[in-house]
Amino acid sequence: MNIDADTATAVTATTTAAGGAFSATVPVIGGTEVLNVVATDPANGNTGREVRTVVSNAPIGTLLFETADPTLDDHGPGNYAPPTAADFHDGAWDMDQFQVFEVPGDRIAFRVRNRDQSPTFGSPLGAQLVDVYANVPGGGSTTTAASFPGRNYQVGAGWNRLLEVQGFGQRFINPAGDVLGTINIHASAISRYITFSVPKAALGGTPGAGWRFTVVETGQDGFSPDQARGFQPTPQGFQFGVCATASADPHCTFNPALVPKAVDVLTPTGVSQSDELDYTLHTPVVIAPIAIP
Repeated sequence: MNIDADTATAVTATTTAAGGAFSATVPVIGGTEVLNVVATDPANGNTGREVRTVVSNAPIGTLLFETADPTLDDHGPGNYAPPTAADFHDGAWDMDQFQVFEVPGDRIAFRVRNRDQSPTFGSPLGAQLVDVYANVPGGGSTTTAASFPGRNYQVGAGWNRLLEVQGFGQRFINPAGDVLGTINIHASAISRYITFSVPKAALGGTPGAGWRFTVVETGQDGFSPDQARGFQPTPQGFQFGVCATASADPHCTFNPALVPKAVDVLTPTGVSQSDELDYTLHTPVVIAPIAIP
């Protein structure tokens, strides 16, 4: 089964040779393939099973859009520091690529690749919370409000579709809060991709010229009302620090409850993340979209 493209399971059967060796041809389409190998002894019905994961960077469908993001910029405006608990891994909130695909089954898939995608709290993406705010041409009225007021930023282009993915929940809604469908979500520590897809019709068609996406990554926290990990003046075990150490710098003395919960964002050409997320310069912080040309 290809878990990135949400394809159905393909079954291939073969018979072993006298010595137990066997071979089989299995179709693969790129991305993350999970191979379940089950052997059955016809004499007594006993079975054995082996599971292998094969990862290929080949496209999982028709690539519609792709953009890179600088590495080592997972510090918000430049001063954020990660939580200190050993559960978290360096690079867990550091996006370096965003892709949009049209995949089999009339679905649109999105992929976010992080510098590290180690499982956290028992989930392949237990550390991350990714918001994709889509401005779909002709997709209805838009809003510039963030997913929750407590995120402390606005969406510059406005959005009429929100895909919010994490290891313990999801939201696929319009600005009125209407649920538009279910997001299929997968993540791989090997490929470092978080892959999520929705029906093409529910999204509003096939992304093309004029579509705009605002992509924000932050920490997931299921105990927080907005599902996003909070901030303290300096990092705590399970809270981000506004700054790594105490300082008289205005960035560090700012109210932690009011800083934008945006650890890494995609920025269009000519926009600096450190300036865009600087809450001492911008009230409110407004996050610009990337657009499909």
